[in-house]
Amino acid sequence: NRPTRRFIRAASICWRTISSASSRARCAVNIFSSLFAARALADVLARKGDYRAALKELQGFAAAYGASWELREVLKTPAVPFEQKTKVLEAVLARLKASTVTRNFLRALLANYRMVLLEKVVEGFRRVANARMGIAEVRVSSAARLSPAEEEALRAAFRKLTRQEVELEFQLDDSLLGGVRAQIDSTVYDGTVRGQLERIREELTAR
Repeated sequence: NRPTRRFIRAASICWRTISSASSRARCAVNIFSSLFAARALADVLARKGDYRAALKELQGFAAAYGASWELREVLKTPAVPFEQKTKVLEAVLARLKASTVTRNFLRALLANYRMVLLEKVVEGFRRVANARMGIAEVRVSSAARLSPAEEEALRAAFRKLTRQEVELEFQLDDSLLGGVRAQIDSTVYDGTVRGQLERIREELTAR
């Protein structure tokens, strides 16, 4: 289909650019290439696919790729013949029972030397897919691990705030004194003790 062919052509151009670029330019092109790949897959799925199912399949393959040193070496080493790489990829995808769309997408990554960007591509697709499904991504930082009840309370609060389904990503931050800090895109909601102290300090200095 057209989006997949467009991705393959663009990926080839990106690879030639990366090969001759400086390290800084190479990093920028890599980011562009992974985002372009994620959007190309989303374009294909927009007509007849399932974003969630495709994301689950990609994450499953990425987990297998990350867990197996042998698999990574075969798929990313230039000395390994392409035919052998393809056979290995097909065997893994068959075991994972991947859909045709996911298979074609990963074949395109392999054919265009983009398998080293797999993690970035999967993360990019997750963000693109969530945006198209109307799911708000919320990054929540706290000094201590939150209980399931606290996580659910935050989920409900941000669902009400955004009027969207939300996907929360939790992370620990030892620099926080207490409470939580949440971020949606560029907007930060600071409910930490440190944040409260900063607001009090600002109010006092403004008087």
